[in-house]
Amino acid sequence: MTTCDGPYGPGAEFELIRRLTDLSGALPPEVRIGPGDDAAVLEGGWVVSTDLSVEDVHFRRAWITDREVGYRAATAALSDMAAMGATPVGLLVSIAAPRGGAVDIEAVQAGVCQAADAVGAAVIGGDVSRSPGPLMIDVVALGRTAWPVRRDGAEPGDHVWVTGSLGASAAAVAAWNAGEEPSEALRSAFVRPIARVQEARCLVEQEVVDAMIDVSDGLVGDVGHIAAASGMKVTLELSKIPVADAAIGRLGKNDALQAALTGGEDYELCFVTDPDIVDRAHFLDVYGVIVTRVGSVSEGEGVWLQAEDGTVTRAVAGGFDHWGDA
Repeated sequence: MTTCDGPYGPGAEFELIRRLTDLSGALPPEVRIGPGDDAAVLEGGWVVSTDLSVEDVHFRRAWITDREVGYRAATAALSDMAAMGATPVGLLVSIAAPRGGAVDIEAVQAGVCQAADAVGAAVIGGDVSRSPGPLMIDVVALGRTAWPVRRDGAEPGDHVWVTGSLGASAAAVAAWNAGEEPSEALRSAFVRPIARVQEARCLVEQEVVDAMIDVSDGLVGDVGHIAAASGMKVTLELSKIPVADAAIGRLGKNDALQAALTGGEDYELCFVTDPDIVDRAHFLDVYGVIVTRVGSVSEGEGVWLQAEDGTVTRAVAGGFDHWGDA
């Protein structure tokens, strides 16, 4: 049985993060929350995160435009703000690109600005460098909150929820990898993800959320971080996972479910609450987004999957892992 020390779920990538974090030493008093959550929290309620997008790892320029590259890179960082319940304020953007005009750097920056504007933030600085190889965009997001939501608040009896639907982004990648053009719904999920900032702020303001994370590496992997940080067991009910219709249309029911569980880059929220307190109709009426209860929290450890026949097995595969087996 795999166990995890600290706030990260299993996987080679997160084992590396654990080792790197061990080298960082004691935190200064101005740091209220350090490594182990979606962002750091500083004195005064400032929230800071960073997210790196690398060509041919996170995207391929043969698939999407340079403007779309910037938009989704910024949204990935802004989604970390949502996961902490923070209001985004500004972005610092560093771009490394080959010389010679192969990359339209202004278009990349325009996409970043568009994503920032969508949540009321602004680009406040950054850096530009020449790259001998792939295009790389690093986005530092700054936000504010008086009540940061962590990953470690899940308790026995809590319910696990997700916003929106899952698996469409991974299904788009599957189409491209097969040499096909994804449907408009799948392509949109990949190039125009939504940072659920307003929905997260609603959960904080209503004081109903105990723990939260954004679904960037796949539901199983990300809920695994909540389980590890909280010292709890999370059971996901497979029949309740909100798999995107477009993903089912492209992959079939079973593979689409797998994409929802482990595919990643959906950037929906996964949040944990006390039982029976989430107003689903409010989220649909105000934000136009469905929220679905997908599981529960109990004593124990790890992530477990409950099939339709009631059989429960421990999840073997986690989410996307940069240092996992190819």
